[in-house]
Amino acid sequence: MSTMKIKRRFVTLIEMMIVMFLIALITGVVAYNYRGTLEEGKVFKTQAGIQKLETMLNLEIAKHPEMGSGIKSNWQAIILNSPLVHDPKALVLDGWGQPYDVDIDDNGAIKVTSQRYNDYMRARQQINSSR
Repeated sequence: MSTMKIKRRFVTLIEMMIVMFLIALITGVVAYNYRGTLEEGKVFKTQAGIQKLETMLNLEIAKHPEMGSGIKSNWQAIILNSPLVHDPKALVLDGWGQPYDVDIDDNGAIKVTSQRYNDYMRARQQINSSR
């Protein structure tokens, strides 16, 4: 009987470190790109929320003109009690989880804004203008 020696090959520490470095590098690139996508999602949610809120609050003023400027302080209660909204708690917050600012302009139209959205758009405009 002949004895066969089985040659085993082990993974060296250097090889493991190279593989771990490559995995970390790829993960970093994906995470960096994903961050921008999350911000774009927050912007989209905020833009859609602003449009919905302006429409709903203008409809409410059309139904109850006596509300007038009182809608500024009572707008969240109106949205939370509205049957038109599927998830009212989510609609009163922008994409960053901050409440919207509601104001009435000189013409009596409702203007909904988000401070975080405005900051994001200003920063994006500065980046684009510096290129």
